[in-house]
Amino acid sequence: MNTNEEDPITTNFPPSWLGGWESVNGNSDIYIFQGVDGNYYLLACSYDKESERGCFSCYEIEQDEEGCYIRKGIKYVRLLPEEKPYGLHISGWGSYMKT
Repeated sequence: MNTNEEDPITTNFPPSWLGGWESVNGNSDIYIFQGVDGNYYLLACSYDKESERGCFSCYEIEQDEEGCYIRKGIKYVRLLPEEKPYGLHISGWGSYMKT
């Protein structure tokens, strides 16, 4: 990468996505943040009432010509803007509302 070029994820990442998001489909709630390294991350949080344990997974948000995504194993999971009342759609996970 040329030193004069900016990283596309830094320049094209929607700032409105930062913060907490609650699933409207009963999936894990998520939190999107920017790390100290300048990259963006998605933290998925779920709580199992039966075992009384929380489960956390963290994914780096990457970008290509089609938009933002995370890698979950060998699958690519897309993050897409969604019209109100929600705001964010994650393919395979469903819709999310800002908390």
